[in-house]
Amino acid sequence: MIENDPIQNQSLLGWAISALGPIYLILLPLSALLGFICVVLLVLRGKGPMAAASILLFVHAPLMIGIFAAVQGLISSYSIIATSAATPKPSDVAAGFSTALFAPVVALLLMIPSYSAAAIGTFVRAVFVRDESTDAPSSM
Repeated sequence: MIENDPIQNQSLLGWAISALGPIYLILLPLSALLGFICVVLLVLRGKGPMAAASILLFVHAPLMIGIFAAVQGLISSYSIIATSAATPKPSDVAAGFSTALFAPVVALLLMIPSYSAAAIGTFVRAVFVRDESTDAPSSM
């Protein structure tokens, strides 16, 4: 074991930041925050059946970005393998694989607040909010 190896002495937070990269370090939390705000607004103010469909659209926004990051990480790893004349260094290939594996996990974790708000909000609306169309007496 090498004492001064920077990769061996890197903290978990440092590894997570380097695995995501600057683009996904900004895009994933930003998409989760915007998704959460849109879900809360749709739960509170949404009307009609399209509100539920819109909620489903916004809840999964971080996951779509995480899947895109996974594909981009795999492409970068395979491009390193394909363009190297000799056997590439494992650390170069592992950088792309760490993005490919870690970004969807972060995206799933960032989906939890939006998913919880959507599930609880739609349940509360379904149980406690009265629909005006069922209040009118039927005329036969």
